[in-house]
Amino acid sequence: PTMNKMTEKLINDGSETRKAKMNLTTTTVGSILLIIGFLCLFIKANSVEYIDSSGILHENFYLLPIGFLFLFAGIIVFLTVGIKYIIHILKNRTI
Repeated sequence: PTMNKMTEKLINDGSETRKAKMNLTTTTVGSILLIIGFLCLFIKANSVEYIDSSGILHENFYLLPIGFLFLFAGIIVFLTVGIKYIIHILKNRTI
């Protein structure tokens, strides 16, 4: 019986460590997505927009939807990880 409890504890600790690593990885991915989104919007705001001699407008408009897409994806990742963490805390709470 003692060995079985020890084995169960090792399995549970390994599972918690795996969950913590996964949370860290997803948080890192969310941060990178947010940084890329802000970077796209920053580049769009600071890029030169002009009309050439033949009347064609030159601008980096594609950076706006891409930037907002990255921001949206990063926020979704953070919300998902945060909600899962809160649910895990509430399940394991002892009153």
